[in-house]
Amino acid sequence: MDLIRRIQKAFELTEKNFNSINIERAIFLSYFCDLRDCKFCYMSTIKDSPKKGLRSIESVFAETFLVKMVNWKVEFLSSGYGVYDIKKISNIAKGVASITGEPVWLNTGVLDKKALSLFENEIRGVTASIETFTEELFTKLCPSKSWDKLMNFLDNASDLNYKKGLTIILGVGEKREDLANLFDIIGNYKIDRITFYSLNPHKGTPFENFVSPPSLYYVDVVSETRIMFPEIEIITGIWSDRVPLVGPLLLAGSNGITKFPWQKFYGSNLGKSLTSEILEFQKISKRRFEGSMTDISLLKNKLEFPKNPIYKNEFIEKEILENSEKIRDRMDSYILELGAHNKINF
Repeated sequence: MDLIRRIQKAFELTEKNFNSINIERAIFLSYFCDLRDCKFCYMSTIKDSPKKGLRSIESVFAETFLVKMVNWKVEFLSSGYGVYDIKKISNIAKGVASITGEPVWLNTGVLDKKALSLFENEIRGVTASIETFTEELFTKLCPSKSWDKLMNFLDNASDLNYKKGLTIILGVGEKREDLANLFDIIGNYKIDRITFYSLNPHKGTPFENFVSPPSLYYVDVVSETRIMFPEIEIITGIWSDRVPLVGPLLLAGSNGITKFPWQKFYGSNLGKSLTSEILEFQKISKRRFEGSMTDISLLKNKLEFPKNPIYKNEFIEKEILENSEKIRDRMDSYILELGAHNKINF
């Protein structure tokens, strides 16, 4: 089957199985990692920090409220290795789930079964960042991480009835023919969701002089994944210079878009461009995006919890409301930064 026919088939399967288009936001708990040697990662260029790049709880909850106000999805909670203990992550997850009204995904490194068992219904699933198609290349890219531990992590998640996700970066030296190995992993471990990113070459890493992979390669990998797994959730990351890829990625089977910088997009010409990509796609699709990339007034909404949530924790809600002044102040700070970056008058 050639690329054009694959894209057509992938589009048909996605239309059959899904109704929505999502904008997704990974919420970082920190900007630091104890390992810091994944060859593609900007964290590998960060020197040791006594505070380990920790964000305040108010900052995390403020961002979550803003994401909810504009009707985006929280992709997952993310952090480097060795930053938070499990109880702290669990409490943050409960807060985020209370704000959004639904359990959250985690992407906080490998957790053993005992650690995973400390979570309850505040999390929906966990993400194994295997980064590429094969163990051999993974070992070269991430020398301090263990492929076997990642696979055991997925097994433990299955035993505890959590959903399972993967993250993959395209353009880091993988071979096209090894995509079959990724499909084996998806099938064998019953993966529910996969996030694809294209390489963003960071200064100071071995990839700094590389370029992102070709757009047709990206689209082809997504379409093949959709054809092989019609009901898997596929999230695709773009950077600010690749907005025109949104339409083709949605056409090829992507359920949602992630990874773009919030401050550069919301309310800006980039946000308008991303919106126009989605609106144009909706002319040929039944899937719909119900959120916004441009409506600044939504960011001024009151701090409220969902009325008919899937997840609810009244104790956590009370704690959040008791701290609402600090959270609102942090939200206002984000909004002012957004306005300054995009020359918006509020």
